[in-house]
Amino acid sequence: MSMSATATGSQNPIPLIGGGNLQNGDFLILENAVRPTLTTGDGIDESTQWSFDFSGNSNLDLFSPTTELSSAQLTLTLTPNHGLITTDTTGIVSENYREAVAVPSLPNVPSVGQTGTISFDLLDFGFSQSAILNSLNADDSYSIEWSYQDDAIISFAQLELTTETVPESSSLAGVAIALALGGTVLGKRQKSRLQ
Repeated sequence: MSMSATATGSQNPIPLIGGGNLQNGDFLILENAVRPTLTTGDGIDESTQWSFDFSGNSNLDLFSPTTELSSAQLTLTLTPNHGLITTDTTGIVSENYREAVAVPSLPNVPSVGQTGTISFDLLDFGFSQSAILNSLNADDSYSIEWSYQDDAIISFAQLELTTETVPESSSLAGVAIALALGGTVLGKRQKSRLQ
């Protein structure tokens, strides 16, 4: 079973000259904390934050903090705009759980000035199941706060969580009883037809 959440924005947001935060669709581009007068939205020296909102997903109840994840696939469409993308990171930014991955270690990162899509399993890059699931279940919002910093424009993001769930024993017992009753009824019907 799986569930996913997405965020979208423009590949070319209108930059905010002189600093300040900039909303780009579902993404919030934060001004440079050290040099707040720098342009925001040009994909250079800025942080982008967003939420992966799973609250409306019908499979949400299968993803408790004790769930075993088989994968946590992150897909990002990004446009690197500075050569210092070599220092970029992306990851969870909640109060209690901070895990991130260095962008240069990821497969197929596009070249500076090019837009491309990368996709990888967080579990293969050092993220723990507990950080992902505890962040998801931290409050009633059922969302995971995410961040990318600091030299690219992010225009699409998707997180797909997958688990190989096994029905609880009470559910299996119910199925077994239903099958047994069905077989008994079918046997009686066939017997009465033969008489």
